[in-house]
Amino acid sequence: MIEEVDVARLMRAEVESAEGPSDVLNIERAMIIGRRQRWYAPGAGAALAVAALAVGAVTVPGLVAPDRPSAPSLELVGALAPLQPYTGQVPAPASSRIPAALKTVDPTVQYARFGWLPSGLDSVQYQAGLLLSGPGVTLIGHAAGSPNTSWSGVSVNLYPEGVTPAAPQVVGIDGRAPTVSTAPAPDVRGAAATFTQYDVDGTDQLSLRWQYAPDGWAEVRVAPWATGQDAREIALHVAQKLTFSATERVRMPAQITDVPQNLRPILTDVSGPLTSKGWRWHTFIEYSAESPAADPGVQRAKTLNVGFSPYSEMTDEIRAELNGKEPLQPNTTIDGHQAHFTSGGDPDWNESLTVYNVQGLTVSIDGQRGTLAEHGTKALFQQLDLTGATPSWRPALVAD
Repeated sequence: MIEEVDVARLMRAEVESAEGPSDVLNIERAMIIGRRQRWYAPGAGAALAVAALAVGAVTVPGLVAPDRPSAPSLELVGALAPLQPYTGQVPAPASSRIPAALKTVDPTVQYARFGWLPSGLDSVQYQAGLLLSGPGVTLIGHAAGSPNTSWSGVSVNLYPEGVTPAAPQVVGIDGRAPTVSTAPAPDVRGAAATFTQYDVDGTDQLSLRWQYAPDGWAEVRVAPWATGQDAREIALHVAQKLTFSATERVRMPAQITDVPQNLRPILTDVSGPLTSKGWRWHTFIEYSAESPAADPGVQRAKTLNVGFSPYSEMTDEIRAELNGKEPLQPNTTIDGHQAHFTSGGDPDWNESLTVYNVQGLTVSIDGQRGTLAEHGTKALFQQLDLTGATPSWRPALVAD
C-alpha cells in the first residue's frame, strides 16, 4: 500500500532514469516498482511503514517478534483516552463464512469483500498470499484527504490457522505500537470479540479481533480519518457485513496464460477507486519458482510480475506535477503497440516489458532469472487473453 506522496516520489524516481521524453505516463508502473522495492529489498524493516500500519503484523516464527511494547517517548503512552464500554447498535451479521481456518492462503481466491463502508474512503485494495508480514489476506479502504501523516482508513485481515495478530509496527521504531487499552466487544458473527486500542505515533488505531473459524483469527483495524468518529462502531459494522468465501476467484481484467509450469502465484494485489479522486485501478500477480516451504525472502527473491492498469497519456497537469521530468520513453513496438523493453545482464539477468494502450490498458511484465520461458516477456505478453478488457474495468472488492 503506497500513499499518494509515495506515488509522486516513485514517479520521480522512475522519471529520473528515463532515456527521453514520452507521451505515456505510467503511474501504476511506478507504484508496482515501488512495492517491489519497499517489500522485497533486503533489510526492509523500515519499509513496513504504510503497509504495517494498515494491516499490522503477525506472529510467524522467523518473521516478526510477538506483540510487545515499543520504545517511543513516555509522553505518547497513555496519551489517548482509554476504551469505554460499547453501548451502541450492532448490525445483524452477514451469513457467509469460511468453514475452517486457512491452512494455506491461495492468492487466486477472493476470501473477503466489503459489505459496508463508511463515508470518507476513496480507494479499496485487496491482497492475498505472501504479504510482507507472512501469509495472509488483507482488504483495505483508504481514507481520502487524511490529515495524518500515517495511514488512515479501514483494514480487514484474515490470518492462517494458528497465527495470532500482533500490534501494528511503529514507523521508524523497531517494535510494535504500545497498547492503550483493551475491552470486551460485542460478539462478531457469533464469536467472542475484543477491542484493542493502540497509540501509533501519537494517534489512535483500534483493532477488533474475533475468530472467523476455530483457531483462525480475523481483525478489523480502524485508523480514524475525521474527528468525532466512533472507531468501535465503524469496526463492528464493517466486521458484521463482510462477505466471506473460500472458493470465489479474484476478478482480473485479463487472463494470464502460459506462465512457465515451474511457477506458482505467491501474491495477488487488486485496487481501485471508490470516488473520482481515488487511485485508478491496477492489478498484479506475483509468481515464484520456489517452494512454499522456502523462506519468504527466498520466495520473493526471484519472481515474475504481471500487472494491468488503465493507459494514460501525459497531460499538462501531470507534466506540471512532474516539474518538467518525463516518464520512460517507448523504445520498441510489440504487436503494433508502443512498448518499453529492457533486459539486464549477468549475474542478475532480468527482463522488463511495458506495453501501452492495449485496448486501453497498460500491461507490465517483469521477470527474473528462472521465471521466464525461452522467449521471455514478449512471448508471455502474446499469450495473454485480453478479450473484453477495457479501461472501465473495476475490481470486485465491495459487495453489490
